[in-house]
Amino acid sequence: MIDDHRPGAPSLSGKAGGSLLAWFDREKRDLPWRRTHDPYAIWVSEIMLQQTQVATVIPYWGRWIERFPTVEALASANEQDVLLLWQGLGYYRRCRMLLQGARWVVANGIPRTVSAWQQVPGVGRYTSAAIASIAFDEPAPLVDGNVERVYARLTGDDSASRDLHEAAWRWAAQNIFIKRPGDWNQALMELGATVCRPVAPECKRCPLSKQCVAFQSWRVDELPTKPIKVKTVQLRHVVWVPLFAERFGVRQVPAGQWWEGMWEFPRADADGTLEVAALREAVGEGWPQSVGGIRHSVTHHRIGIDVSYVRCDAPSVGLRWVTRDELASLPMPAPQRKILKLVLNQLGL
Repeated sequence: MIDDHRPGAPSLSGKAGGSLLAWFDREKRDLPWRRTHDPYAIWVSEIMLQQTQVATVIPYWGRWIERFPTVEALASANEQDVLLLWQGLGYYRRCRMLLQGARWVVANGIPRTVSAWQQVPGVGRYTSAAIASIAFDEPAPLVDGNVERVYARLTGDDSASRDLHEAAWRWAAQNIFIKRPGDWNQALMELGATVCRPVAPECKRCPLSKQCVAFQSWRVDELPTKPIKVKTVQLRHVVWVPLFAERFGVRQVPAGQWWEGMWEFPRADADGTLEVAALREAVGEGWPQSVGGIRHSVTHHRIGIDVSYVRCDAPSVGLRWVTRDELASLPMPAPQRKILKLVLNQLGL
């Protein structure tokens, strides 16, 4: 096994690496995208898994592959249909970039190497290495949050943030099994996800515990060093749900805003005083009836949303007026779906 290991790896010997691969072969989770070497299917899974838990992604991935089974099928799709299928996963820029990337691949051909994958819109350092190693067996290192944590504990590296991330990439490049690079990368990620967890790691189950500096020095809970916490930003929005003749008024979120390209009820920021004038201009005549509020989080932003509905005397020309059934076919952000449910419950519909 040691002959299969790239030289210059200070932390994992051939024997330890073999133990990790044997553990992975025995303990790995049966995830649907692990049953294929189709680079497109793997690509979709890697994009969906960014900042999203595996359990959440599994049903979305299945529906996606059923609806868009090939990169050609995705490339020819309408953006609104793509956003609708992605609805609920959040971080919608990932979805738009996946669509843009699919169109690039159809025009230029499927890449096979890390460097070629990095030419695809929306595909960066990690994703290119994941696809190239898993689908094409390129011995390319990769680092995600799980690998970074395994590295910090295994080596005892107490650096943080960008320094830790770059050190983990250097370590990963020194620790790659040439003959099974895809399995090796997945083994490191699997170890971090299921054993070397951020909280309550199961060190006694770890195949690398004998080599782990943090475990041997009783520092597991100290590593990796926590970065400086990003300050939470509190925001307040006001949303009016317009109704006219059993239709709802919605508008498309403009470019450059959260949820770009999706559909929402008229919304305004509230900073000290309510932006009633902006809402009134969007909705038209009618009197707002408060139905309460909801809370929603986007990265480190905490958004409180005050919700009202407005029975309009006439349909505003600035809105698209749709039935309740038509709303179901429009891609809407998660908070807007919550707002709709709140209003429907208030109206007894």
